[in-house]
Amino acid sequence: MAMILDTLLSKFSDLLMEMVRDEVGMLLDIPGQIEKLGKTVGDIQCVLADAERRQSKGSAIERWLIQLKDVMYDADEVIDLYQIKAEDPATSSSHGCHFLSCFRNPLFSHEIGSKIKNINLRLEEIAKTKAYLGLTEAQIFPGTFDQDSRVDSVISRKTYPSVVLADFVGDKIEKDTEMLVNWLTEEESHLNENVRVCGIVGMGGIGKTTLAKRIFNDLRIKEGFQLKIWVCVSKEVKEEVLKCMIREAGGEHSARKEISELVPLLESLVQGKKFLFVLDDVWEESQAVLKDWLRAPMSGGAHGSRLLVTTRDGNVANGMRASKLHRVEKLSDEDGWSLLVKQVFQNENESEIEEFKDIGLQLVEKCDGLPLAIKSIGGVLYMKPKRKGEWQAVLRSAVWSKDGLPKDVHRALYLSYEDLSSPLKQCFIFCSLFPEDFIYNLNIIYMWLAEGFLPNKKDFLNLGTEHYTELVLRNLLEETTTSRDGNCFFKMHDLLWSFARHLGKNENCVLREASDVKTEGSQKIRRLSIVGNEVNSGVIRKEKGLRTLLLHHGKPEIGLDDLCKALSNLRILDLSRSNFSILPNSLCDLVHLRYLDVENSEVTELPNCIGNLKYLVYLNLSSCSNLSHVPQNIINLQELKFLDIRESRIEKIPTGLKKLDKLVELYGFKPYGNNLEGFSSLDELETLSNLIILSLKCLEEVSDMNLAKQANLLSKDQLRDLTLEYTHLSSEEQLSQTNEKKMTTENVLNELCPPLYVESVRIENYFGTHLPNWLNSGAYLPNLKYLCIANCNNFKEVASLGLLPNLEDLTFWGADSVVNIGEEFLLGGIQSRDSTTTSCSIKPTFPKLRELCFGNMQNWKEWQWNKEQPAMPNLRQLVINVCPHLRSLPEGLSHHATSLESLHIYGANNLITVGNLKVQTMRLEIFEMETLPEYLTTIMAQKLELCYCSERLLSKIVSQEETGSERIKFKHIPKVTITKVTINGEKTFLLGALVDSDHS
Repeated sequence: MAMILDTLLSKFSDLLMEMVRDEVGMLLDIPGQIEKLGKTVGDIQCVLADAERRQSKGSAIERWLIQLKDVMYDADEVIDLYQIKAEDPATSSSHGCHFLSCFRNPLFSHEIGSKIKNINLRLEEIAKTKAYLGLTEAQIFPGTFDQDSRVDSVISRKTYPSVVLADFVGDKIEKDTEMLVNWLTEEESHLNENVRVCGIVGMGGIGKTTLAKRIFNDLRIKEGFQLKIWVCVSKEVKEEVLKCMIREAGGEHSARKEISELVPLLESLVQGKKFLFVLDDVWEESQAVLKDWLRAPMSGGAHGSRLLVTTRDGNVANGMRASKLHRVEKLSDEDGWSLLVKQVFQNENESEIEEFKDIGLQLVEKCDGLPLAIKSIGGVLYMKPKRKGEWQAVLRSAVWSKDGLPKDVHRALYLSYEDLSSPLKQCFIFCSLFPEDFIYNLNIIYMWLAEGFLPNKKDFLNLGTEHYTELVLRNLLEETTTSRDGNCFFKMHDLLWSFARHLGKNENCVLREASDVKTEGSQKIRRLSIVGNEVNSGVIRKEKGLRTLLLHHGKPEIGLDDLCKALSNLRILDLSRSNFSILPNSLCDLVHLRYLDVENSEVTELPNCIGNLKYLVYLNLSSCSNLSHVPQNIINLQELKFLDIRESRIEKIPTGLKKLDKLVELYGFKPYGNNLEGFSSLDELETLSNLIILSLKCLEEVSDMNLAKQANLLSKDQLRDLTLEYTHLSSEEQLSQTNEKKMTTENVLNELCPPLYVESVRIENYFGTHLPNWLNSGAYLPNLKYLCIANCNNFKEVASLGLLPNLEDLTFWGADSVVNIGEEFLLGGIQSRDSTTTSCSIKPTFPKLRELCFGNMQNWKEWQWNKEQPAMPNLRQLVINVCPHLRSLPEGLSHHATSLESLHIYGANNLITVGNLKVQTMRLEIFEMETLPEYLTTIMAQKLELCYCSERLLSKIVSQEETGSERIKFKHIPKVTITKVTINGEKTFLLGALVDSDHS
């Protein structure tokens, strides 16, 4: 509880100091009270840590903290009211003294003065009580953590968000995975039942979900089932489980919400298909319901279908009629120590690690062999200096004997939470407002900012990313995927989610249908998340102190106008994926609102007074297909940092976009063709110097290269991600553009040169004949890592990109006019003198390229790369996708791309030779071919995957008879996997058909 108090007290203290400096007390007719209030706030701050440590459920100290928090939330409203008034042009002075100008307004001075007097009186009473409670100033005691060393360690070891520590749970998981995959995929024709059930059982945090995921993602599972569906189940199972399964099966449930409608729909989608359903974390409360709902869909599955259930209760698995039960056991001490080492150490040698083993084994013992607990402690130790004293402090912590935790929450999780800084504690608990198994993205940083967990400073995004990174490194958040362009997605383990819900129970509430707001004691709800459609509006309206309101899916039976009028303190309002079509004018009276999300909703228009939301930092209008325009005064949202209008019908932004100079992320901006008709064009980007991500659409509308020049992207040294998109045209339409239009388009694009620091560039649907000049030299973009050129069908040749020194990922997709890729693609190399000899050497081009993809290039025939030209020494993956006329891969590729691990060839049936490539895995998709390509007899690979073979070709491959030329031999490939076979025009799946290199 002290975590939010520390932040609120600090903010209020800063305001008081500013008031004292500007001698505001006299203007408010409260002489001396501001100084007195400042001292009281300081005295209370000193004892917060002691109060946090000593509070217990229902104790006097807990009640004291609740009272203090209520006062400080009220004080936070005073801060906002003051700042709004101080920044109002009608009251603030042009000479820059906010206080003196706004406080000369008698009505406002009286209002603020009265509020400060009231806060002062309440805080004085609270301060008096602290002595009675015996609260003392914070000290560092043995067995607690030295926060300074923790913070220094975070800074020194900080890395970027894509870092995820090793997630192993002992060697046994490999054997368990193998055994269960074999059971799930074995064919038993003598069984009458189509669907068999397997249960994975074990206590919370022991690794059930980790094992299930390894099974779910196993190649044999991927190729062995026509349909795979994973759903996370909660205690209160709702129809959303069925809706999720319908979506995963490729269906659309639209407005259907009755179980009687959803069950037949799912049944029709899985009828006759061999499927695998995974129900993760099934509880006794949900077992009977699921069994009833899934009876009909499961009975219609094809023979060999499977249901995999993870649960903490073996009786639940038996109730689901599991014919296979696997119990996940605790880790042994040695496996636990191995897991801890993987979490904590990186480059240390074995002797250094061995010094910590005695203490480490004691910590593993305290974690009781639970992988999640061990990983949590590993996260704590990872953030600290590698000193035995730090490990001893963790081992001696008083938390190991703490009582009052929820049943399934191990003390190690609480210890990990206790080691967080106050802002990180708030960020962690906030994540529990979303549904269980929710997939988050980094937009949550804007919610943290809106709630005050992050300071509203220029570097807030960096700080928020650091917070996210630390929570991942501490294993409190789990990174699920990182997209090729660096976007991160993450979730919380269900135990950690339950724990975070427990920690925030007195302030945060999640409401489902027909439920009520419940808190312990007299504390007010500050954050409310609603899932479902049947929530009484009166339940919400009475929560006057709400700061966050999340409406997940659907349209609760709530009048949005009434809600906005009742909840005047809202900072966050999330209406995404809801059915609200009208946003009322009363929304604009929410003067404290920082975050508004209506993504993928039915909203048709924004209120004309939207500009009144002076504090709004986040506005998401993406995928609002009914929204066609924005009001003129949207340009008054001068605190806005995030604006997304992608996939909406918004074609124009009113003139004045340049006033939104605090924008950090701008998506889907369609510049108007000129700047004379009242709408923003490219020139309005000139003042937006804080942009980190910029996405532009419909660039063909701009024909004046001077407008592009005035955008001055080159000067935006914060810009890291740039998307330049034109309206999609077919290949024929692109080719038919006039030469004048092509030239104009090229001129505009040449002027949109990004800064040196840009890391990701995407150019889509461009119909010029050449890429911009700034892509043809590494000097312009020395930091570029990701480049995607998509659907640019007027290119006659691929640009010279080999000198981009840090390019790691390159995609060319859709370039129908390219027939030949020549040496110009590699740009010939650079002569450089070797300092140790008198000879000259050629530096390799594409020195850091790891992934290269050529796709949908319908007329590409030749790729020239002389073996004398070194290039791509670090290439790991090459994809050739739908290039039907390509005849060969170049000699230089096999000569220089010596790090190649994976070669994927799809839809390139005329490919004759690939050279003497050596790869770990080759994946070949063959359509309408009767014979295998000859190059398979020369390529050296550890594994070959053949997909979509014809029946005739399959018979040649797997034939065991001596049929002369019909025998297929793979001289250099130890293992061949036939993954998909096309028979009679339909996909059939063949599992585990392995051909050894010594046999046919």
